[in-house]
Amino acid sequence: MKLFILKTNIRTERQLRKIKPVLQQNNDITRWSIDLEDVDKVLKVETKMDSQEVEMIELLRSKGINCEELPD
Repeated sequence: MKLFILKTNIRTERQLRKIKPVLQQNNDITRWSIDLEDVDKVLKVETKMDSQEVEMIELLRSKGINCEELPD
């Protein structure tokens, strides 16, 4: 299992509805959540495969969502 923690630009429910099907239909993703109250709009994605973070970022960017790895 791998956990990605990403800073996003998701600000609205509309943006969330845009990516929700993408995350739910991806068979590699076992769980995901987003904290819209956090200043960084943190998206946590747990995958069952050894997916690359770059792939996850590109997937979200293809839906118009900017995201990047959240620095420690």
